[in-house]
Amino acid sequence: MRARSPLTYFAAIAACALGINGHAFAAPQVITMDAAYLEYAKQRIAAEDPGLRPAYAKLMEDAQALLKVAPESVTYKKIVPASGDKHDYMSLAPYWWPDPSKADGLPYIQKDGKFNPSAKNGDSDSVRMQIMCLGTQNLSLAYYFSSDKRYAEKTAAFIRTWFLDPKTRMNPNLRFGQAVMGRVDGRGTGLIDTRNFWMVIDAVALIEPAGILTPAEVSELKTWFKDFGTWMLTSETGIEEYNAFNNHGTYYDMQIANYALFAGDLKTARQAVLRAQDLRIAAQVSAEGKQYAELERTTPFHYSAFNLDAMENLARYGEQLKVDVWKRRNTTRGIKNAINYLAQFAAKPETWPYPELEGKPETELALSVMLRAERAYGGGGYANVVAQLPATRFNTQEIIAMSKLLGTEQPTTLNSIDRLIWPVLPRKQ
Repeated sequence: MRARSPLTYFAAIAACALGINGHAFAAPQVITMDAAYLEYAKQRIAAEDPGLRPAYAKLMEDAQALLKVAPESVTYKKIVPASGDKHDYMSLAPYWWPDPSKADGLPYIQKDGKFNPSAKNGDSDSVRMQIMCLGTQNLSLAYYFSSDKRYAEKTAAFIRTWFLDPKTRMNPNLRFGQAVMGRVDGRGTGLIDTRNFWMVIDAVALIEPAGILTPAEVSELKTWFKDFGTWMLTSETGIEEYNAFNNHGTYYDMQIANYALFAGDLKTARQAVLRAQDLRIAAQVSAEGKQYAELERTTPFHYSAFNLDAMENLARYGEQLKVDVWKRRNTTRGIKNAINYLAQFAAKPETWPYPELEGKPETELALSVMLRAERAYGGGGYANVVAQLPATRFNTQEIIAMSKLLGTEQPTTLNSIDRLIWPVLPRKQ
């Protein structure tokens, strides 16, 4: 069988397609997700497709639980950043621990790959940030698939509390991200904390038909992201992260492109994507498809997939800017090489040739990587890899910490959501 070209399939179900009840709908103006794939998933769910029903049931179960969760704010943290302003985001570096040889534990020492539990609790903002981002994504998708306005209202409440309400809003900077006690008040590496803000931006588009966020609020939100992007590009902290030669640098450009697209600054977005083709992808991917900066980590499979996640988002933004990242250097040092290298091991983690901290690789992120590879290329065996990947709960330390802070089961299962966002399209003979 020959695979239907996934990116050209867009025309068949995008724009003004017919909804599941035969009514015309306006495709949501999502930036990272794909409106055509979302609509296809909606149609499959309505048709009781057994391949998506479990993921949809889990999405709605989590969304129902999130209706009872109060919106989060940076002002709720217990620790006050060096500025004295709780509106400034603050997180603690996850791999830094008190020095046991010092009475006060200062300065902290590094243990790569080992999370310090104190960095993932309610004292600072990192877990609250993920509750807000992941919860916003879950609720907005629940609204999109069900048309139940309760989920749109809760999505808007999450967004207003974190970004818009003067009493609880976050200042548009990360000056105090990933602080190391006894060493620095904040670091450029802290910018990785906001990597999931794309979920908020797409959520705005998904709930737009509900009419809950006003045009003035959306405009204010765009201004917030424009200001945040400007801070990233011009601050000493932001420039430090720009110079990172690993996944941190990739997520930096991914965020710049995403925020600029949302704010309507196509020039800045295009510059970020063009830069990323060589500085983030070709410079980090070997001819074999290995990402050596990530393979040096104590959890190399996870970090290889993690970096690819940002690269694929950049390629998605390139589609909207007429920059074809997917095909750039697709035989040497390109994104496809890196995808193909991981594809060999994603469904057979026991064959992974690098040592892992826990003895076996963390492969949950491979699902998202392979689903989007199938969308971009098709026919390369990616759908076969996807079919072999289990529907597992995404047990990262952040997700576990979220459930503890909320006092509930994990509120979002990314592995399930990926199957709804990027469904495998049918093939033709």
